[in-house]
Amino acid sequence: MTYLEFFGLKEDPFKITPDYRYFYPSKTHRIADNLLNYVVRHGEGFCVIIGEPGTGKTTVIRKFINSLKDNVIYALILTPKLNPEEFLKVVLDDLGIHIKADSKHDLLKKFREFLEKKVSEGKKVLIIVDEAQNLPEDTLEELRLLSNLETANEKLVQIILLGQPELDEKLKLPQLRQLNQRITNKIRLLPLTEDETFRYIYHRLAIAGKGNIRFKDSAVRKIYKYSRGIPRIINILASRSLMSAFMTGSFVIKPENVDAAKETLNPDMVVSGSIDFFTKGRIIIYTLITANLIGIMYLLYRLMF
Repeated sequence: MTYLEFFGLKEDPFKITPDYRYFYPSKTHRIADNLLNYVVRHGEGFCVIIGEPGTGKTTVIRKFINSLKDNVIYALILTPKLNPEEFLKVVLDDLGIHIKADSKHDLLKKFREFLEKKVSEGKKVLIIVDEAQNLPEDTLEELRLLSNLETANEKLVQIILLGQPELDEKLKLPQLRQLNQRITNKIRLLPLTEDETFRYIYHRLAIAGKGNIRFKDSAVRKIYKYSRGIPRIINILASRSLMSAFMTGSFVIKPENVDAAKETLNPDMVVSGSIDFFTKGRIIIYTLITANLIGIMYLLYRLMF
């Protein structure tokens, strides 16, 4: 008997591959989904979604893509580390445009003709780039130029960028100032809160068939503590906690099952104590500043007295 059969589940509720069916509408994920739909509906040029690894950017975009109507066509770029000409060729290929061109100028001309034709047919064209922090600066600038393609009434193409915080930093570079000024639609996905973590776990269980599983509240609190609310790590911890409970023949997921799951992970993925790495870093910095201030005050005291 597999552990899914033991728990009465139709499928693994905590698989880490992005599956739009499991989309959980936390506050920021819901805003991101609404923003994407708003951008397409109103013909906005750019939309940017920023999030740490594992926060659910790809799941958000998969849900959005699945909801698109027939009048929207898109190119989804998953390997964006390309120079401008390579990038344009990949976009054209993903849109099903197979043309022979001797130069980049010819490529752009054919692309514009394609876009104008689609707009005349009442269709919208999207370019969606995942892991956009890997886009070279000159390719980002090329995207700005593509966003200039428009008729008197509307944009010919809309661009959606998803990336890690490094993308936000890259967009602030002086040479990309013009591009950054055009991005008026931006959202940052945040980790789940503790309450959202509870709801997220049971949301996924319900979709997978729920079965006869019960997570103790103390077990979920540990999952939240170790994962810092990052959905990908929540999934890994929850899945391995189920396996730990299965090995003992229990339908109840206890804190010790979560601890056993935590031990199988890369130590960098979890919080081992009550404060995380960034908090520890701030404490160290504040301690050094305080020590320096005390030292300066002591020297001034000695000089004055």
